[in-house]
Amino acid sequence: LLERFATDRGEAAELAFAALVERHGPMVRRVCRGILADPHDADDATQAVFLVLARKARGLWVKDSLGPWLHQVAVR
Repeated sequence: LLERFATDRGEAAELAFAALVERHGPMVRRVCRGILADPHDADDATQAVFLVLARKARGLWVKDSLGPWLHQVAVR
């Protein structure tokens, strides 16, 4: 999915990104809510994690799963 998002254009890329958010979004949200007291701030931080992914996707190299990388971004 990451490769498809990073290399495709249009609807294929959008569907790949949506699938990544669906797959990893709940974990990222849990991490953010565990760190931030305000749930609205946690939701904003969750969105920010996926914005970082969107910006860095083309240069990102992930061996097995994107989950640990997203977890580290959420913690930071």
